[in-house]
Amino acid sequence: MDITMSRVFLDEMKKELEILHQEKERIDKTLDDSNDYLEIKKNKGKYIQYYKCSNCMKEGQNKIERVFLKKESIDLARRLAQKSFDKNIYDIIQNKIALIEELESYYVNNNEYELYGDLSEDRKRLIHSNYEDDETYIKRWRQMFLGGSQRDSFYERYPITTPYYTEIGERVRSKSEKIIADKLAKEGIPYVYEPLTNLANKGIRPDFAVLNIRLRKTFFGEHFGMMDVPEYAIKCVEKINKYNELGYEYGRNLLYTFETQEAGLDTLLLDRLINSYLK
Repeated sequence: MDITMSRVFLDEMKKELEILHQEKERIDKTLDDSNDYLEIKKNKGKYIQYYKCSNCMKEGQNKIERVFLKKESIDLARRLAQKSFDKNIYDIIQNKIALIEELESYYVNNNEYELYGDLSEDRKRLIHSNYEDDETYIKRWRQMFLGGSQRDSFYERYPITTPYYTEIGERVRSKSEKIIADKLAKEGIPYVYEPLTNLANKGIRPDFAVLNIRLRKTFFGEHFGMMDVPEYAIKCVEKINKYNELGYEYGRNLLYTFETQEAGLDTLLLDRLINSYLK
């Protein structure tokens, strides 16, 4: 199981635990503390008879006391039958919770993907591992989009001349891109600004490559900043259409934000995008 599947599995266990705890709490509110239960017999194999049974102590011995229930007491029979059924469900749920919590604890405390990251650098150089820890994966992911000399040549042709710098000292082309980059950094979301990708062959240079660490999934991000300028808006629509033609869809592997002179970057929307897709 790769790390993505492992983390999805953990997420599903957490969801299942939440559902089980809610159901356990619901049943717990309906159960009474009495030891009464229902016994059903057939008289001569034909007539059904119901008995309310209780465990009690008589003369120092544990005995069962049976009380025959008449037809007019059928509601009591129903309550006792329901109680017994709910108690069995309650016990099953308790056992499931214990097993899932034990499995969840084992998964969290025995992470094969952290084993390589805990090795010394000298030992790492001697080992090939398919189990990359997050730090190693993020480092390799960044290098994939930085592009080295190709990135340098891009900025020689298209230099950034704006005065906007992110909190980590990276120069960006707009104030809104600075806000986006700073928010990603604050939330611990790995990103590469203006990444080098194979989309360059199609005339597309994304504003951001962003990584969902938990799922190890890459999203490309675009900020369209002058949507009230008709010529600019037309180019943005063309760019989105080109993304779609290449298999990039909003929410699946592409995210974007908009603004106009009247309506700036919606930071609440940015928060929702981060929480919904990048964590």
